[in-house]
Amino acid sequence: MNHHRPPLHKRKLFTHNGYKIVALDPLAVRDISLTGEEFGNFATHPEFPRLIPEDEIWITDRLVDEEGVLFVANAAAQLRAREDGASDDQAYEAGENVERFLRHALRGAEFRDGKPHKRVPDKIYVEQYTTLPDPTRPGEDVTVWLIDGALARDWYKTDYTEGGHGYVYPWVPKPEIWIEVTLDRSELPYIVSHEFLERRLMHDAGLDYDQAHEICSKVEYKLREGKRPLDLLNSGPKLTKSDLPRLAKDELYEYVVRQYLHKSAK
Repeated sequence: MNHHRPPLHKRKLFTHNGYKIVALDPLAVRDISLTGEEFGNFATHPEFPRLIPEDEIWITDRLVDEEGVLFVANAAAQLRAREDGASDDQAYEAGENVERFLRHALRGAEFRDGKPHKRVPDKIYVEQYTTLPDPTRPGEDVTVWLIDGALARDWYKTDYTEGGHGYVYPWVPKPEIWIEVTLDRSELPYIVSHEFLERRLMHDAGLDYDQAHEICSKVEYKLREGKRPLDLLNSGPKLTKSDLPRLAKDELYEYVVRQYLHKSAK
């Protein structure tokens, strides 16, 4: 590891049903391990047994004020369902249902269950982050938007986190990548790289989402570590916004195909 690892900055908020509700820096969690990289809006011990104590619920600190109560309710419902003998999938669904109910009751959200609006409401867009050449549509650009993630969870997908694109989510326009505005600015290039490469693997290599996501999670973690393929994008130890146009070059895509598709097929 050759880049700075920020501290977790754990902060106890309150106790609920015997569980300590803890806010912390998700960037630090995602930098700990490949498993930790998948940490999203909140998590509990059954998901990350080596990271999270049995009596704690971890919530990303940047979302506590607006959505913290929703995530606590979701996590508590999942834990309770597991105690009652539910499977992991059943417990997950129980948590999603509770959170979705509260989003409607507390925020007036009308859940669309992935159905896109005829026109994406303007208020979901917060800031245009960058534009990049789009290899899936030669001659066109892909626009990377920083968006209100809470609204995406209200309307389209209750467990939406970090980023997404139109090749996996029908409610994201095809020429766009959506990234949550609450993410740490230093983390944005890594998330953009994941989403940009993922959409290309789905389009050009014909991979389904699960395959493409698994590969891009591995690539993203290598970038966070400062390892190859970082050298294809940047000569320094960290990925920056100015490096992102190089994502559109074939060199990176071809490396990923050789390293993760061709080798795994042997």
